[in-house]
Amino acid sequence: MARAEEGVNRLAATVGLELKLHQRLINSRPALQAAEFAREQGRFDAMHHNLLHTYWDEGRDVSEIAVLREVAARTGIDVAGMEAAIAEDRFGDYLDARRSEAEELGINGIPAHVIADRYLVMGAQPYDLFERVMAKVGVPKRASSSFPSPLAGEGQGGG
Repeated sequence: MARAEEGVNRLAATVGLELKLHQRLINSRPALQAAEFAREQGRFDAMHHNLLHTYWDEGRDVSEIAVLREVAARTGIDVAGMEAAIAEDRFGDYLDARRSEAEELGINGIPAHVIADRYLVMGAQPYDLFERVMAKVGVPKRASSSFPSPLAGEGQGGG
């Protein structure tokens, strides 16, 4: 585990990030449920970014409902509706199906990216690796490698 943390911190430092690592594994299911609820409201991207910011930058436990309430409010999500969706496991079947699909592809960790149904990129990898894979599938390089702010309030769709 220490070796993996060292690698993640080294990659983060190359782009100016300082990640707050957790002392224990976090159950991501409540956060995944919250993100799917946000997708229904057309706010998935903003919720996704805010969850990542809360987890990595703030070092907070996104499995705690109180933390998810704060993130939802900050993102403009119906907090009571999100909480009810999590409590009733509304997206459980969907999440279970995605997990089974990932396992069939040999994915057993995160982050994992399947690109063009052909390439599997596992773990935290340098940006140039993604550029090389995208070039192989014919996606042109972006003019800028800047990323949107994790606190951006806008964003639709999902990923």
